[in-house]
Amino acid sequence: MDFFKKIEAALNKIGKLYVSELKNRLLRDGNIASKELSRSITSKVVSDGVEITANRYLSTVSEGKKATSKAPSEIMVSRVAQWMKHKGIRPRGSGKMTELKYKKAAFVIARSINRKGFSGSKVIARSFQALENNIDKEITEALKGTLQLLVEDVNKDIKNK
Repeated sequence: MDFFKKIEAALNKIGKLYVSELKNRLLRDGNIASKELSRSITSKVVSDGVEITANRYLSTVSEGKKATSKAPSEIMVSRVAQWMKHKGIRPRGSGKMTELKYKKAAFVIARSINRKGFSGSKVIARSFQALENNIDKEITEALKGTLQLLVEDVNKDIKNK
């Protein structure tokens, strides 16, 4: 008999609850442009708990970015340009909206982000805090159920001897 099925089921439930809470908070906070970040968030039960995975920039959205005097990277500029398009933000100027116009505007925005930094939404911590009581309850119930199964199994062994 697999005694740890109850614990695994509880961890699976906790993972799904956390992913759902995280996605909902990102949406409520207005941190969803393309839904790529939201779709990337998943959970799975691993040997020592629950693993939550997401695109790397979730940590930046949540924890923010320190100010720096460095120029923005090409990757950062391209991500800002993508964000501008998803949000419907158009570069200034008339005529056709070319990729070069987006990149120039994105560079200015990315440079400003680098210079000023930003504090982040703390969405990872806030999502965990919202579920903390549910997590405790789920784990406690699963452990209780597992202990009951272990006691029943021990009692069966004693009676069969």
